[in-house]
Amino acid sequence: MVTIVTVCYNEKETIADTVESVFRQDYPDYEYIIKDGGSTDGTLEIIKRYMRQFEEKGVRLRLLTGRDRGLYDAMNTAVSEASGDWVNFMNSGDLFFDGRVLSHIFSGRDYAGAGLIYGDALEVEYGEYYYFHKCPERIRERMPFSHQSVFASRRLLERYPFDLRFRIAADYDFLLKAEASGAGFADSGVLTAVVSKDGVSSVRLKDTYLESLRIRRENGIVEPPEKELMRELQFVGLKQFGMDHFPKGLKYAIRKVQRIKRKQPRIDVTRDADGCFRLGKGGRDD
Repeated sequence: MVTIVTVCYNEKETIADTVESVFRQDYPDYEYIIKDGGSTDGTLEIIKRYMRQFEEKGVRLRLLTGRDRGLYDAMNTAVSEASGDWVNFMNSGDLFFDGRVLSHIFSGRDYAGAGLIYGDALEVEYGEYYYFHKCPERIRERMPFSHQSVFASRRLLERYPFDLRFRIAADYDFLLKAEASGAGFADSGVLTAVVSKDGVSSVRLKDTYLESLRIRRENGIVEPPEKELMRELQFVGLKQFGMDHFPKGLKYAIRKVQRIKRKQPRIDVTRDADGCFRLGKGGRDD
């Protein structure tokens, strides 16, 4: 049994795509939990239109509504209601790559000894698609893989609930705790999710950096020297200024250079009439 969780709040522009990508899954044994924070923009009405479709398909869809203390509190609430052995967070605006993702990951495969399964994800920005550069060997330095590609053991999530002191990177804190506990990490090798990065300019880069630094410190990871920290903070400040004030064309060029440096090649991707993504032939921009 797999539990898919979507957390949302006033997401009427993106919620339907996400719900449909969950509905398309051909895997026979999954449930869907949507935790809404009290939307007032029509999000709930959109969700309710899908209730009968899931019921007719034989998939349990639960809609949990009410105010919460933010994203990670909502995620903890959903976990407490989950029945699945594995839990994935596919929040509003995130999409499964196609309708066979769950089957490719779970049908006929054994993850004995693993507490967490991760896969591949595509990021889409300015209409172009890139692979997320997963690097589990660098987990003590950065987020090692896209959280949308992760299926975590429900028992592990119950043992290490998301720490509400962290408002930006509590999922990274969870991964570090899971690794320290000895939970095995397994690579499914499956292209799992498509994640929009068009909102990157609104990300609080300095807050994210400082919170990640605090998380690493609390998990016993030695901090870099002070001079290195100061240089990194200055660099983060410059990036934030650029994302906030540079014109779109210049931001696009900067992001492209960053992706090349991170070895994130552009991928040729199409989307069919059913909403599923397909990898094209060629189109890699190395």
